[in-house]
Parts: sequence; structure tokens; C-alpha cells
Amino acid sequence: MSDLLIRGIDDTLKKQLQANANRHGRSLSDEAIDLLRQSLGRQEDSNSSAGQRLRTILGGEKLSGEEIDAIAAFRHAPDREPPRFE
Repeated sequence: MSDLLIRGIDDTLKKQLQANANRHGRSLSDEAIDLLRQSLGRQEDSNSSAGQRLRTILGGEKLSGEEIDAIAAFRHAPDREPPRFE
């Protein structure tokens, strides 16, 4: 493992980081590492498409041919009601 020294952190930011660390029962360093990992993970996710993110969530789950055909038929049905966003 290597070390990282961060200079120039204002007192307010350090206090917020320490408060988060206390809430999570972690050291200041462990909290900073966790926040960096989360941030970098979100950054990687933002570069992928919605479909790629869904595949990651669903894993190896795939729709059967029947399910895909049923969805396609439903989407192209002329008398279907538009979706409701309530």
C-alpha cells in the first residue's frame, strides 16, 4: 500500500470528513479512501451507457426470446395507452 498526503484542506472540510468518519466508525484515512473509491466508481459509471449499467446490475440475467417478443409486440400495439408518469 502506498501513502497519499493531501495539503491545503480547509478546517471545515476536515471537520466534515472527521464527522463522517465518526458516524461510520472509521478512521479519517479510511473515510477518505472510501469517499475516493465511491467518487471514482461514479465517474467510471458516468462513462458507460444506461444499458451497460443495467447489465452490470442484472449480471448474467437475460430475457428469453418470448419475453423480448412480448415486449416488442406491446410497444408496437397501435391501441396501447401511453405510459403514465405519476
